[in-house]
Amino acid sequence: MSQEKPNDYFPEICKEMGGAEVRFNDPCAWAHGQAQMTGAHFTNMCKGATRMIHWHNQADEWGFVSKGRLMTFVSSPDGLPWPSSTNILEPRGVWYFPASWLHGLMCVTPEEEGGCEFTIVFASPQAAEPNGHNLDTTLAQADNDVAAAALGISLATYEASRPAFGRAQHSIHYSNRNMTAPIVTAVAPGACDPECPPIHETTGAPAAVQSIVEQRVQLPGAAGVSLYRIRTDQFPFSRTMSQERTELAPGAVRPVVWTTADSFFMVISGTVTVSLEGGILGKEAHLEFANETLKAGDAAYFPNGRAYWFREATGKQPAETINATWRAIEY
Repeated sequence: MSQEKPNDYFPEICKEMGGAEVRFNDPCAWAHGQAQMTGAHFTNMCKGATRMIHWHNQADEWGFVSKGRLMTFVSSPDGLPWPSSTNILEPRGVWYFPASWLHGLMCVTPEEEGGCEFTIVFASPQAAEPNGHNLDTTLAQADNDVAAAALGISLATYEASRPAFGRAQHSIHYSNRNMTAPIVTAVAPGACDPECPPIHETTGAPAAVQSIVEQRVQLPGAAGVSLYRIRTDQFPFSRTMSQERTELAPGAVRPVVWTTADSFFMVISGTVTVSLEGGILGKEAHLEFANETLKAGDAAYFPNGRAYWFREATGKQPAETINATWRAIEY
């Protein structure tokens, strides 16, 4: 995945970093198109670069911040447990957004400090797009009076602002030449200068939490391996997804494990050799372990009920990984 060309490229956003990039894994290109989870990796994001407010019609979402400070926003469809939740995450912070809940993301770290990098995991067999729906497209496709009422503004105010996003009526995400509804946009000039406006962070049942909530687990006999888990006990708002973050010393091996859930594995730093027993349910299920070496930004899919393990591959450098699961029980 790290070697693929970005699916979306925004050369005018965060230009000093080379332009914001987004890579989606192709759900048809692994697990014979039968994988139940997909992912996206955002790089070269900087202060004010925003994942357009949107929702996913059938995918719960888990996110992990690799670098920078990231603002998260999600709105509840029924006002519970809050009308909306807003938080700012540091590196290794995570978020969880239920399917169909309106949400967005914004980097608040400037280019000169390295900007932001983050990974999103979707509990869905569909690609992130067309599973994602931009709010600008929804509003642009509605009658003006309907859209104005939805926003709680006057018809005149809405009609004056509509030209700024009216092209989104014809939703085109992936054409850099004729992109009408981009998934990454920049805030208005000056909106985050010198700093982005302060926010009141959600503290009661937040939809995003810092890594301080992680539960450290030491596996007997697994020298050089540290596990950091976030389950519902540590993150009560997350009802269906969880994460295991692993730190590997040079040459260390994460012992074999089985899960009762599908999972999406990504290398955050270093180089890791992953070994999976069998594959998708069927004739592959009892095949011998197959090894694959992955680098930072690469991903793997672990089907429900399959044994797997992984090791730091170089013997010289540490490595870090995350494994996001959907409705998991581990043995």
